[in-house]
Amino acid sequence: MAQDKSKLALELTGTLPDWAIKEHIKQGIIKIDPLPDNWEDLVDEVTIDFHLGNVLKVFNRGGLDTIDTKYTSREEIEGMMQTVYLKPGQPFILTENEFVIAATKERLTLPENMIGQLNGKSSLARIGVVVHSTAARFDPGWDGCPVLEFGTFLRGKKIVIYEGSPICAFSFEKMASAVERSYMSRETSRYGGSILPKVADEPGVRKGK
Repeated sequence: MAQDKSKLALELTGTLPDWAIKEHIKQGIIKIDPLPDNWEDLVDEVTIDFHLGNVLKVFNRGGLDTIDTKYTSREEIEGMMQTVYLKPGQPFILTENEFVIAATKERLTLPENMIGQLNGKSSLARIGVVVHSTAARFDPGWDGCPVLEFGTFLRGKKIVIYEGSPICAFSFEKMASAVERSYMSRETSRYGGSILPKVADEPGVRKGK
């Protein structure tokens, strides 16, 4: 019976349910590193939790006061940001005036017939934290630590979040066939393989996450 379920999981197309997510992870088709000992507890009906990494980039008032989506360079954008390094379990206080870029603790590797979708967590959304409101698709063949963009729209409040705490969740959509060109084989791929948050070389052009 277990063998039949394993075979069925690999034959599925569309959004993977919980038991199929587990089977794809067990067989190394979806790779997550590090994978906690209790990783199966992190899988709900259609997602698995990912956790906040220890390096954050926070926009501040320094540098240029205008970002030109055509001409502002990566170096100029970096000059508007402060890098924050968190110790294990250390808190970070998010205010309404801050926009943060951070990577997850986990590295994700997808096969060439799988799309990853990054979702915010409702427990954070209901206290005003918006995680990855745009560009949440991770293309087939993606390999790297997913980068998050998040902030809060809750006026007059401070939100305390912690290094290593659940910050988002991934769902997975299996396609009927592999893509002809995977994300990592693209010459324009700028973020694959990265383990730290970074901004685009060309702000006006979306190249993936």
